[in-house]
Amino acid sequence: MYSDKLIRYLLNRKRRMAISATLLIVALLLISCGGKGKSISRSTIEYHRDGDIDLYRSALALRFAPRLYMHDKDSTEIFEIIPVFHPKQPVIAYHIFLGDDALFAGWGKPIDHEILWVEYDPVTFKVSDVATYWHRTVLRTDACIVDAKASQQRPKVFVQWGQHGLLPLGWDNLATARPRVELLAHYGLITTLPRIPGVQKNVDAPITFDGSWEEYIQFTKEVDVTHYLKNAEIVVSEYPDDELRSLIEPAYGEFGRKKEWPWWSP
Repeated sequence: MYSDKLIRYLLNRKRRMAISATLLIVALLLISCGGKGKSISRSTIEYHRDGDIDLYRSALALRFAPRLYMHDKDSTEIFEIIPVFHPKQPVIAYHIFLGDDALFAGWGKPIDHEILWVEYDPVTFKVSDVATYWHRTVLRTDACIVDAKASQQRPKVFVQWGQHGLLPLGWDNLATARPRVELLAHYGLITTLPRIPGVQKNVDAPITFDGSWEEYIQFTKEVDVTHYLKNAEIVVSEYPDDELRSLIEPAYGEFGRKKEWPWWSP
């Protein structure tokens, strides 16, 4: 027979887990009803920390979910956003799976794969670093971190039109000219190259950008990231590539592999 003490413990644990789940559901409802800028509170995170580990990670993924912006005329579909937790470091990788790049569409993988990373303080639950994957390199800006701290711990990140690299807020003030030079090159290509016969494979109407350079670097269409995260499978792994493929490729096709964590070599 179980002792009264053990029974009380189990009942209390079940109660705590039920309350924890209820709080997370309420938080999700508030996010969905209250707009894209809402975030999970620190008190909710702390409550989940001593309860169900899956709920705890779900709450963390939502708290630090990026505010993702695309170009207003970018019709690329986002299929899935999957949060990957590093098992030893307080870092979340948000893996974004979306439609193929516009330039040379149909020649590469059927879907595109981009990543951004959010590092957080495990005591205060505040953002400590933000990094984005940008065409084989990693970008960071102080402005993005400062803005995240002032915006409920949610960093602001832009999706490039056509080639889909990720730009952190403040990218245009970076000391390196690389993002601007590559954007200018892509802008020139996407406004002319797709019109050449055969450049875009299996595309009836060429995907081109008809606006100005100034218009090309305007990102005003916000993506409801929480919509994807509410039902996302959470992955915990230092080497998540195989697990991500098992989740994504059966439904959407093969995607390109990219560095798992910002400190890894290319």
